Amino acid sequence: MIPLNRLLAILIFCGLAHIATAQLPSNMTGTWKRTGMTSTDLSGKTSDDFQEHIKTLPCTKNITYTFKADGSFITTVPDECGAIKKAIEATNGAGKCTASGNKVKVTMKGIPDATYDVKTQGNTMIWVFDYASNPKEHNVAGSKLKSLTIVYTKI
Repeated sequence: MIPLNRLLAILIFCGLAHIATAQLPSNMTGTWKRTGMTSTDLSGKTSDDFQEHIKTLPCTKNITYTFKADGSFITTVPDECGAIKKAIEATNGAGKCTASGNKVKVTMKGIPDATYDVKTQGNTMIWVFDYASNPKEHNVAGSKLKSLTIVYTKI
């Protein structure tokens, strides 16, 4: 039989190990669809990038993003996207997120890390990317973007 103080120490260690490995809060975990995306340039002009993507590639409205408690995420592109399915999944298919307060750092193979301000409310999650606070590699040459806002809806 395990002495009570030893059992308590084991339970505390297991609890701390779980806290240390959990990378995302529960309100972010699950499967989400992108339902909005807007960019704002340095002059304050806002563009509806989501509608532009839908016009060009209608299948992108059916891409899902699954965020797991351990911080890993998977992007699932529907077969209806045809040949671009592999390209999208190769560049944005999987990665890791680490949350600290309302900041989420995203790490993916071959792409510079990016930090977003994230807010969740019910079944809506909003990610805001501030170009000034992130590596210049994210701001396409010649672009004068200030921020990118992505809205996800939980499915």
